[in-house]
Amino acid sequence: MMVKATYTLFTRMPFALVFIFFLVGSSLQALGQLVSSSISSSVSQQPDLPDAPSATAATPPPQASPSRSTFMFPSYGRPLQPMNVGDKFKYFVEPAFGPRALLSTAFRSGIRMANPPNNYPREWHSGAEAYGRFYGDSFARSGAGSIGRFSTAVLLHEDPRYRRSESTSVAGRFAHALAFTLVDRTDGGHSTLALSNFTGAAASGFIGNAYLPAGFDNLTHAGQRSALAFGGIAGQNVIQEFAPDLQRLFMKIHLPHIPTPPLWWTGDK
Repeated sequence: MMVKATYTLFTRMPFALVFIFFLVGSSLQALGQLVSSSISSSVSQQPDLPDAPSATAATPPPQASPSRSTFMFPSYGRPLQPMNVGDKFKYFVEPAFGPRALLSTAFRSGIRMANPPNNYPREWHSGAEAYGRFYGDSFARSGAGSIGRFSTAVLLHEDPRYRRSESTSVAGRFAHALAFTLVDRTDGGHSTLALSNFTGAAASGFIGNAYLPAGFDNLTHAGQRSALAFGGIAGQNVIQEFAPDLQRLFMKIHLPHIPTPPLWWTGDK
């Protein structure tokens, strides 16, 4: 039955899967080109070494690379170092395709299957085939949204990381988290319109038009799915804003630590 469900999933969603893999390949190609150009430019600008050693100030130790934490588990209290293309790729794309994402997608798919839309056809309501369709839809939305945000952040030099509020007011912190969904920072630290969030939400909402059943593959439903994805980004900001408070609460009540799978196949990051 599972083999049949897998076959149905990949025959009903070819356009979505091709779209995702095309974006992944394009992103990897762009990543390689940008890193190569960065390395070559740094080598060409390196000054010639002196003929004899000279007394110079001690070279400061290299700064730590930016945190690779996901949206749900950011590292608080650490200074944010500039992000390069590879850092943004790890921040956006790796979490969307790693083993942790596979498990979270399975959980979301089970919830959606338990309460599917009333107008969905019978093959979307029960059985392994229906679960495979919901799983593929959730995976496609998450992948398209992550790749859309990554591509826009690289092209427009956006820094996607959330900055927590300095306010002590709960209402002020909550408002700051919601506002950061609309306005984030550039790589240079300036405020800018968070176009990567809009692009990712649109990609997440409109990719379903390639495979969802008739009546749900139109502009209206795509807009609704995009709005839901944008609301999810806002929810992530709120979680990041108040996560330290929740962590202290969990420690106070001695909540046991629940291990989570790694982001990617190479281990925990």
